[in-house]
Amino acid sequence: MAYNLSIEVFGPGDSPTHRSHWGFMINKPGNLEFGDLLQVEVIDSDRLWYGFAPRYATKIIDKAAVGMCKIADLTSQQRHDVIRVIEKEPAPRDSIGRCQDWTFDALLSLEIEELVPSGTSAFWKGMIGRPAREVAAACGTQWTAFA
Repeated sequence: MAYNLSIEVFGPGDSPTHRSHWGFMINKPGNLEFGDLLQVEVIDSDRLWYGFAPRYATKIIDKAAVGMCKIADLTSQQRHDVIRVIEKEPAPRDSIGRCQDWTFDALLSLEIEELVPSGTSAFWKGMIGRPAREVAAACGTQWTAFA
């Protein structure tokens, strides 16, 4: 396989009001230097609105990154398909949904398109709101720690 698809986790997420930030990371196996981060970021904090904010060819390990959980192997064609599906996922603008909810919604779309294994979205639905250390433990051998 040419690429790994992972969920990258930023921040400890120890508080319900300060959850970890999640985004999709696509990188070449064995390369922990650069990858494509597909995520949403807050564009209006008063209304809790998000916007799609991809960062292509960005550093994988930054000061806020805790680690990442690999969810799929991708061919070059599947990488393009994954990016297309994620780019189409509407960013939360309902004052309720946040980045983890968006990640789950995108995973559901990826699962429907058979780009991630069956059950992936159900697993991640159970991770919403959980601290990064619990996500890491649940991911087991698929987790790569950055600390």
